[in-house]
Amino acid sequence: MISLLAALTFTVPLIGGLILFRLDERKADVIMLASFISAMITQFGVAVLYLLGHEELIHITYLKSAQFGEVYGLIIDPMSVLIGTVVAVAGFIFMFYGVEYMSERNVGHPGGKGRGLFYAWMTLFEGATLGFIYSSTFLGLLIFFELMGLACWGVVSYYNTKEARRAGFKAFIIPNVGAMIGFYTAIYIGLTQLHDLSLFSLSTVSPGVKPWLFLALLIAGYTKSAQFPTYSWIPDAMEAPTPASAFLHGAAMVEMGVYLVARVIQFIGPLPVWVFYFMAIMVSLTLLIPILNYPVQKDAKRLLAYSTVAEAGIMFSGLTYAVLGLTGKAPNFDIGLKAAMFQLTTHAFVKGLAFLTAGTFTYSLGTLDLRRISGLREILPVNGLAWTVALLGLAGLPPMGIAFSKAELITNLSLVKVSALAWLPIIMVLTDSAVFLWVGLKWITKNVFGEPNVEKASTHPIITASLVTLIVLTLVSAYLAYPLVEEITFYGVIP
Repeated sequence: MISLLAALTFTVPLIGGLILFRLDERKADVIMLASFISAMITQFGVAVLYLLGHEELIHITYLKSAQFGEVYGLIIDPMSVLIGTVVAVAGFIFMFYGVEYMSERNVGHPGGKGRGLFYAWMTLFEGATLGFIYSSTFLGLLIFFELMGLACWGVVSYYNTKEARRAGFKAFIIPNVGAMIGFYTAIYIGLTQLHDLSLFSLSTVSPGVKPWLFLALLIAGYTKSAQFPTYSWIPDAMEAPTPASAFLHGAAMVEMGVYLVARVIQFIGPLPVWVFYFMAIMVSLTLLIPILNYPVQKDAKRLLAYSTVAEAGIMFSGLTYAVLGLTGKAPNFDIGLKAAMFQLTTHAFVKGLAFLTAGTFTYSLGTLDLRRISGLREILPVNGLAWTVALLGLAGLPPMGIAFSKAELITNLSLVKVSALAWLPIIMVLTDSAVFLWVGLKWITKNVFGEPNVEKASTHPIITASLVTLIVLTLVSAYLAYPLVEEITFYGVIP
């Protein structure tokens, strides 16, 4: 039963997405919402059955051959159940909001006809992401990885302007290059050496090949997650409609690069220490990019885009310390893996809140220019509260859930004594939070508490309900996620 529900979580939205290419307006609204609601309900079913069953890992093989081993299958474990639930819940909220955002009442981007195409790409995006989360083989991961990239191209280029077409091409091609390097290498090794495409075969890769295979898959993760030096596609992807921006930043695409590397770390087993040093340097360089860019951003969505680069970097910081444990140089290394998934979970809701609030600036005020937004406390009080909670949350302040996931990373790594370089990612994480807090307070003072520069602005109950729901989830996500986070563990050989 649980395997059927897991399969339905992604097959239903994939089918719904294909149907939506032929629909528009109200019919498209109905089919899109039905697809997202179905994915969410079936995902809740998976979570309930998994928690009631008290099983550590469920592995279902659907396609296997003597020559290729496992070709396609599913993994149902604490990580896939947790992240699948995050994607299903966040995806529904973003697209429930999207029904109104894509309407003709949007001041900045009046919609109406043609939104069926956007819904189609977004529903495929949801299905591909959930399929990726549950896949147990590199062939399955590659197929859904590429389908995510195709859907990302569709939503980023949706408005069909010159800038949107260029941004969509970048959002497709850069992660695709990473996929070619990472997945094709893994599949080649699986076919020629292991005769198995399963993640479970990673631990049997020869010691001389293993670090290079990991590096190739790390590149695939870095390109998907907009890490240095391949981060430039993510600020440009702000050309997408805001519900898409929220999804690809908060619950898909960027997070799936992190998820991929976390999955590999779970199974691959011992690695040489130079892999840790490489990751520590790369994540530190990544965090330097947003630190330098925060102060000069005037566009709300671009500010949040650089925040996404940083937050994904923070997730990779956790994975960097997990790799340190795989080198045998540090105790309690599972904390890094847990902290990364904890950060992914809490970040999804606060980043979604931030983007949907920025979308209300377009919807109600017709601008994303933060210099032109003032007095939200009086003209749009719920939006002003949401913007305050989002910016303070992204800076890592309690009681927002993301504060606890960052604390999990920082406070549980005090036993790291390898070298001074081992502390560099933590220093960069703290610096990023401090700089974002400074910039965030500046914009909160202006946008929320400044003198109103318009007499009134209107919103819609759908938008208000979406923001309020995300505010609540931003506050409670850490408490809801922590029990499953604590169950996340390694399946490969532990040094």
